[in-house]
Amino acid sequence: MIQQPPETLDVPDVIPIFPLPKVVLLPGEMLPLQIFEPRYLDMVRDAIATHQVIGMVEVEPGFEDQMPESPPVQAVGCLGYIASHEELPDGRYLIFLLGIQRFTINDELAATTAYRQVRVDYDSASEEPKEMASIIGLRGELREMLPGLVDLDDDARQQFEGHMPEVTDAQLIALASQILEIDSERKRELLEARSVADRFVMVYEDLYRHLDKTPGIDHPEPNKLN
Repeated sequence: MIQQPPETLDVPDVIPIFPLPKVVLLPGEMLPLQIFEPRYLDMVRDAIATHQVIGMVEVEPGFEDQMPESPPVQAVGCLGYIASHEELPDGRYLIFLLGIQRFTINDELAATTAYRQVRVDYDSASEEPKEMASIIGLRGELREMLPGLVDLDDDARQQFEGHMPEVTDAQLIALASQILEIDSERKRELLEARSVADRFVMVYEDLYRHLDKTPGIDHPEPNKLN
């Protein structure tokens, strides 16, 4: 069962990290993970027993072959809340991690645990009212168009479209990144963007790049960006 984080989640400034190559978690995104390596099984058990959060960080490109050890990671990551977990008979865990907060790594601790731990600063993308007002049309167009890019039957598409007005800005950006199959490099740019409005402009640009590459999809006139 998927659980939402409490409204007043007290996030720690020292968190465990889960480094993966070419994986970037965005705020509002739900990431399914299968955990089987012993040190990360320990990490999940400890997180479930305490704060229920894990820091997702991308391994720096070119260091993927160091995965069994401790490869260098990107400085900016995303805190994920364990929204669902299931321990399988063979000891593996299936978890759903909900992205909730961007962070920057300050330093890595000499941890006594088998998994890595870091001290972080949290920093949300800004949501200045004037900037958010400037992308109202763009945001509405994303809500309208994204359901049409998913392979669904008519009933499922209607349900999807019916839920779109309830989707938060963070969820809409994360949803667009999944539907448009945005790669990890671009997702890292989204994560590191200065503002939520900048993120919307970026996925809007990606939407029209996707339409240019996809024959048979109607091409509406794009909104002008202020």
